[in-house]
Amino acid sequence: MKKVLLLSLATVLFQMGVQAQRPTTSGKPKVVTAPVDANAAATGDKQNIFPEAGFVGIGILNPGAPIEIKKAAGNTRNKNILLKLSNEWASGGQNEPSIMFSNGDVSNPKNLSYWTIGARVSGDEVLKTPQTFKISHKAGSDAIEKEFFSIDSYEGRVKIGDVNTQVDGYKLYVEQGILTEKVKVAVKNSKDWYDHVFNKDYQLMPLNVLDEYIKTNKHLPGIQTTAEVMKDGLDLGQMNALLLKKVEELTLYTIQLKKELDETKELIKKKKK
Repeated sequence: MKKVLLLSLATVLFQMGVQAQRPTTSGKPKVVTAPVDANAAATGDKQNIFPEAGFVGIGILNPGAPIEIKKAAGNTRNKNILLKLSNEWASGGQNEPSIMFSNGDVSNPKNLSYWTIGARVSGDEVLKTPQTFKISHKAGSDAIEKEFFSIDSYEGRVKIGDVNTQVDGYKLYVEQGILTEKVKVAVKNSKDWYDHVFNKDYQLMPLNVLDEYIKTNKHLPGIQTTAEVMKDGLDLGQMNALLLKKVEELTLYTIQLKKELDETKELIKKKKK
């Protein structure tokens, strides 16, 4: 009688198990039987699956990846957080929960290489650095990891490479240079573009005054000096607008000189007659 009861109980428990299919490297499904909480199954509260072999599901009973996390739909007011990383609070700063992608070779520090994605979630009281999300890399030959990309909490400044970001008024800071197939610079105000040079009431600087200005200042009016460019850099949008202005002024000077030349030719013709 006891044997019958034990066999019946084993059968019931087996039937209450959840059979989940797992793809293998061969592409054929692999059946894994996961243990089931009888109370959770009875009330319909079962949400997670942690089989000894196969895929792990958190919030989902049929995960499609080695680890899959699923949560009910969020809303427009709150973030639907699926994974949270945190450290114990450290008053000294450098509270930086991270994820590491490593080659796993710890036999020799020179062989160890890895990428880390982390976020400094409290400011550093020693280095006075802001909270920062960053991506770093350490090659086998590196003594320490190098920070390649970061976004800080001070106005959301983005840094690529090792470059000074302590200059206000900008969002992107890039070391060395940018190679791109196209750049478009937005002009906020129509007054920042100089088509008004061709208006009839535009006052063109007389050439003799321009000549004196150039001799004294060694640059065109309104154009940055070498010292200013070295100190403050170059605003591409502004500089293109100023160059347009100078081309338009040069065009007006050329037209003006052409008229004077034509008038001179006419006077010469009249005198010859």
